[in-house]
Amino acid sequence: MLISRMSSPPVHKLARAGLTVLGLLFAGSLPGAGPAPRFTIQRRAVNQDQGGWRVDYRLRYDGPSGIVLTPTEVWAKVESWVSNSRVASHAIPRWSSLAISGPSGLSATADVITASDEAQRCRERVSLVVWTGEDGPPEVPAAKPGIPPAGPLLSLAPGGTLYVRLRWEHQHFLYGDYDPLLGQRALELRLGSATLRDVLPMDQEHYLALPKFAWPVPPEDRRDTRYFYSAPDSLHLEAHVPGNQYYRFPERPVRYGTKMRLRFWYLVAPGTEGECRARIAQYKDTPTAWRVLTDGAYEECLTTVGRWVKVEHIFRTEPDATTLALDFRISGADIGEMWIDDVTLEPVGAPPSGP
Repeated sequence: MLISRMSSPPVHKLARAGLTVLGLLFAGSLPGAGPAPRFTIQRRAVNQDQGGWRVDYRLRYDGPSGIVLTPTEVWAKVESWVSNSRVASHAIPRWSSLAISGPSGLSATADVITASDEAQRCRERVSLVVWTGEDGPPEVPAAKPGIPPAGPLLSLAPGGTLYVRLRWEHQHFLYGDYDPLLGQRALELRLGSATLRDVLPMDQEHYLALPKFAWPVPPEDRRDTRYFYSAPDSLHLEAHVPGNQYYRFPERPVRYGTKMRLRFWYLVAPGTEGECRARIAQYKDTPTAWRVLTDGAYEECLTTVGRWVKVEHIFRTEPDATTLALDFRISGADIGEMWIDDVTLEPVGAPPSGP
């Protein structure tokens, strides 16, 4: 388990004991008044979403008559001590408390770690959406500046189904996409006059989050169908064609401090006079700056001529790396050709990166 614990106020003893309150959405009623609106939980799912979380509820409305729920009648509060022992700055539990309401656009953000340096700051953002259809939440028009987005009016007949989804985002330039903040979250959700109190088990990672990215196929004018290691084509470099002596794959996100394996095949044409090279560069991209990480550079000279050769290079991304780029080139002469095929870059020995 990756969460570090510390004592917390008595109000959270139930959450820290690991008890889950999966009961009813309930509401009190005044003496002499009719039955209050009532919901029953039919299903709850808690899932890690990369460095964040998603919680989905399916609720049945058990009121005596139909109701209409407006955005202003939706409110939620989530609180917890959160930490993640994988990350030094998050090893000590810190308090996170967010209140969400219809007038705020059903989302809220709170600081978990405050810092003058934006790259060191950690925030948590929670958003809430409710809907009635089985096809998923409706599209909400973009909000105008200073005006929160307007949610739909929800009409429920007795026995109708209401869906609720909450999303947690870990907003940190280095760890946010990969290391969820861990802690059993105390949730209070109000829908009109009905209230749900629940404890959400979000204190253990479900999987090791890794970037979901694949390099795109090179443009058609840079591919050659005459020579390839795997059909139908390969990347083609030509020293005598301006601009074609070099090809750089787009920068891709990488998880910091991760062991990676680069593989590719290359073929250098006989008579090539220039040096054929492969190069990796790593970068640190923060909200306010961008920097090349010189210690993470790698360059290899591709010297074999006339036959396909496999290259495999294992390395570790830098502790503060956020992106990586790969390029191939023919340099030092304007005579020669090279073909590159089956380029892959993947973590070494990593488990599946999620469902």
